[in-house]
Amino acid sequence: MLLNRFMIRPLIEQGLREEISSGDTTGGFLVGDDPVQTANIYAKGKGIVCGMLFADETIRQIEPEAEIEYCVQDGDVVEPGTVLMRIKARASTFFIIERSGLDWLQQLSGIATKTRRYADLVKHTGVRITDTRKGWPGLRMVQKYAVRVGGGHNHIFNLANCVLVKDNHIKIAGSITEAVKVLRASAQHTFKFEVECESLEMVEEALAAGVEIIMFDNMDLDEMKVALKLVNGRALCEASGGINETTIVPIAEIGVDIISIGDLTHTVKALDISLDVKDIKPSAHRTIGRLKAVGG
Repeated sequence: MLLNRFMIRPLIEQGLREEISSGDTTGGFLVGDDPVQTANIYAKGKGIVCGMLFADETIRQIEPEAEIEYCVQDGDVVEPGTVLMRIKARASTFFIIERSGLDWLQQLSGIATKTRRYADLVKHTGVRITDTRKGWPGLRMVQKYAVRVGGGHNHIFNLANCVLVKDNHIKIAGSITEAVKVLRASAQHTFKFEVECESLEMVEEALAAGVEIIMFDNMDLDEMKVALKLVNGRALCEASGGINETTIVPIAEIGVDIISIGDLTHTVKALDISLDVKDIKPSAHRTIGRLKAVGG
């Protein structure tokens, strides 16, 4: 998945409208003749950087002629003190873009960093780690991009992407068999069918209906082992529901094909990133030094 300026510009503009409102009542009165200054955006924690284009576009929305030097790229591992970007722009620009630009970087880097931790835990198994649709409404595209940067994969983007039969669909239709029958008659032939199954009986019914993907929804480990034997390669097997960094390894090691994890996007700890005009401030140097001493 790739993003471009055209795709993200409306999001950047909305963030800046929120930030600027009717004007900067602090910085706007301080800049005088608005001299050109330099600044560094830098990490104060260890993680996977993501969102460089978002920070860049935030700056260029305010000052198109600003000089921006990338020191890292999305997907790079950064340590405390790593400079991500050097900028030369008017003083007023830094006051306006600091919070909005850093918020994009911090949140997206947080998702990428968490995703990398999950992916590293199960890289010995070959299982595919995917996101879900849980997260920030209206910003799903952005979150899913960060998951890809972190080394994960994407599940469906929206309701139009595939036929995903969940518990409420089954209740309305009356059974998995009836739901699949009705949907097969209507859906375009290029779609794969996935059914969410909470029991072994549901797995058997989904297999009989000929679906391509079976989701083991909130099953325990022993149930999933039996379910895998029932499937026996006739469909892709996805584990989902409450999976975290403690439980993911044994699930991956039983041989499922996919593990979908809402935790990648719905609960995110931002990576600490700062912007300082001129030199990095002394207090930040002290923080960076402490973090380096304990390994980030």
